[in-house]
Amino acid sequence: MVEDIRPNEGIENSADSESASRRRANYALAVLFIVMMLNFLDRQVISIVAEPIKRDLGLSDTQLGLMTGLSFAIFYTTLAIPLAALADRWNRSRIIAISIAIWSLMTVLCGMAGNFMQLFLARVGVGIGEAGSGPASHSLIADLFPPERRAGALGIMGAAVPVGAFLAYAGGGYITEMFSWRAAFLLAGLPGLIIAVVIWFTVRDPRGKVSLAKAFQPVAGEMTLRQALLELSGKRAYWHLVAAGVLVQFVSYGLASFYGGLFVRVHGMDYGELGWKLGVMVGLTGGFGAWFGGKVGDIIGKRDPVLPLLVSGMVLVIAAPGMIAAVNAGNANLAIILLGFPTFAATFYFGPSFAAVQLLATDRTRAMAVAIYLMVAGLIGLGIGPVFVGGLSDYFANGHSELEAIALQEALMILAMFNLWAGFHYWRVWVWMKRQRT
Repeated sequence: MVEDIRPNEGIENSADSESASRRRANYALAVLFIVMMLNFLDRQVISIVAEPIKRDLGLSDTQLGLMTGLSFAIFYTTLAIPLAALADRWNRSRIIAISIAIWSLMTVLCGMAGNFMQLFLARVGVGIGEAGSGPASHSLIADLFPPERRAGALGIMGAAVPVGAFLAYAGGGYITEMFSWRAAFLLAGLPGLIIAVVIWFTVRDPRGKVSLAKAFQPVAGEMTLRQALLELSGKRAYWHLVAAGVLVQFVSYGLASFYGGLFVRVHGMDYGELGWKLGVMVGLTGGFGAWFGGKVGDIIGKRDPVLPLLVSGMVLVIAAPGMIAAVNAGNANLAIILLGFPTFAATFYFGPSFAAVQLLATDRTRAMAVAIYLMVAGLIGLGIGPVFVGGLSDYFANGHSELEAIALQEALMILAMFNLWAGFHYWRVWVWMKRQRT
C-alpha cells in the first residue's frame, strides 16, 4: 500500500516545491517592483522641483541639466560595471539592500543642500547608490523566472518606473507647493531606508550564501569586463540595442528634466497642479507602455523572438511628432495629454530590450551585459540628454529672460527628433538578430 502512494507523494511534493518556488519568485518581483519605484521616485523628484531650485539658488538651464543628469550619471554608470561583477559572485539581495539605503540617504541630503555644488555632490551620491540596483535586480529576475516568463517579469519591473515617476511628480509637486522643494527631497528619501531592511531579511537569493571576502577573490575562468566586451564586440545586434537605449534615455531624461520649465514658463502652471497632472499622465501611459511592451514581448516573441524589437522602433518613430505637438500645444492640458505619446514609447521598450540583452548574453555575462548597456545608455543618455537641452535653451535665450520659454520649446523640439534615430537602431537590431537566427 505504501508503494502505491509513493508516486503520488512524489508528484505532490514536486508540485508543492514548484508552487513554493513560484511564490518566492513573485514575492521577490513584488519587492523589486517597490525598489524600482523608489529608484525612480528618488531619481526623478528633482525634475518637478528643478524650477524652484533654479529660482532659489540662481541657476542657469545648463546647471539644471548638469544637476539633474550628469551629476547622477557619473558614478551611476561607471560603478555599474564593478557592481555587476560583484552581483555575479555575491548575494544579490544584499547588494540591492545596501544600494537602496545609500541612495535614499543621499536623497535626504539633497534637501539639505545650500548651493549648486552641494546639491551636485548629493546627486552624485544618489547615483552611486542606484548603480548597484539595476544589474543585480535583472540578474536575480533572470534566475527566478524561466525564459518564457522573463519578458513579462521585466515588463512588470519596468511598470514601476512610471509609478515612481507619478509619486515624484504628484507628491513632489504637492509638497513643494505646500512646503518647499527641500521637504520633497526629505520625504522621497525616507521610505527607502525601510525597504532596505525588508530586502535584507526577506528576499532570498537562489544562489545561496556567499561570503563577501570570497566574492572579491578571483575565480578561475570568470568572465572579466575585457572578456565580456570581447565576447559582445562581435554581436552587432547588442550594440545597436545599446545605441537605441542611449537615444531613448537621451530623449526621455532630457524631456523629464525640463517638465517644470516647460509648464511653468510656457503655461504658467503652479507646482501642485502640474505635479498631479504630470503624475497621472506618466503613471497611466508609462505604466501601460511598460506592461504592454512586456506582454508584446511574451506573446509575439513566442512566434518570433526579435519582432518585439521592431515594434519598439515603430513606437518610437510615432512618438516623435507627438512630442513636437505637445511642446507646441496651445494649452497645458492638451500638452500633458500629447506627452503621453513619448512617455508610452519611453517605457514600451523596457521588456523587449532587456529580454533581448539576456538572449544575446551568455550565462556568465548576464549581469555584465546589462551593466554595460546601462553604463553606456546612462552616461550618454541620462548624463548628456538634460545638459543638451539646457545648453540649447541657454543658447537660444542668449541671456534674455523673456525668451526662456520659447528657447526651451525650441530645444525640446530638436530633442524629439532623436526618437527617429532610436527607431533606426531598433530596426537594425531586428535585421541582425533575424540574420543570426537563419
